[in-house]
Amino acid sequence: PGYEAASTPPAWIARARAALSRQRIGRRIAFYHSAPSTMPIARQLLDARGRAAAGAVVIADEQTAGRGRRQRSWVAPAGRGLLGSYILCADLLPERPALAVMIAGLALLQASRHCCPQRERRLHLKWPNDLIALEPGGPVKLAGILVETVFRQQKLSAVILGIGVNVNQREHELPPARPGGLPPSSLMIAGRQSTIDRADLLVTLCRALERLCAPDTRPPADVIHARWTGALFGLGAVVTAHGADGPVRGRAVGASAQGALLVRPPAGETIEIHSGDVAFDWDTA
Repeated sequence: PGYEAASTPPAWIARARAALSRQRIGRRIAFYHSAPSTMPIARQLLDARGRAAAGAVVIADEQTAGRGRRQRSWVAPAGRGLLGSYILCADLLPERPALAVMIAGLALLQASRHCCPQRERRLHLKWPNDLIALEPGGPVKLAGILVETVFRQQKLSAVILGIGVNVNQREHELPPARPGGLPPSSLMIAGRQSTIDRADLLVTLCRALERLCAPDTRPPADVIHARWTGALFGLGAVVTAHGADGPVRGRAVGASAQGALLVRPPAGETIEIHSGDVAFDWDTA
């Protein structure tokens, strides 16, 4: 289906466009008051424009059918979150697919810490794709990342980063935690602030993405991996991973260059967990 961007965006989008006018990522922002999901819109944009879509961003004020990993829904009331898809292709493309979620996580963490400076040390990443805050009762989830890779002739040609952030939700506006998942929260709650400027968060996020992706500023792949691994909370904790071959229990000892969680059972060799649900015993972290 076709989607039509809002002809008159809200003031916060206008401010973000102005601040990003000289950037590659975020110079073009397509804004929708409401959309099922920003991901298929970004894919349409990519298919229509090809390499010219590099750095384009699709933002929806409300998503009615947003999705996260493993086809889970991402629920956010209108005007409260930062719900967007970011197109990386041409010379903004990561050198390998596994770097995409690392780049997205690092940029998201930097932008969120920028907006919550007094609580920045409580904000971390959780393997494989969540932004969390450490609260007295345990970790809470603030944001999630979805990566869609596009291959042409068996070669990576584009990556679309779907990033959904709970920004200004109040307690009663948050959905219930899914079974086995972390309870949701928002940056406003975690940051102990009355409100967070979504334009500031968007601008900082786009600038951080650009530094990690642009040819003249991007760090080497091993540096990105090291930074991402260092930002992961829960390494060292006991985990239970539910993969294709059944549950595996052991200690999370690291993450591979391909993004797999490295789990060492009490007896046996370290196992790579590439996907599936992983439950952390946070008391052992």
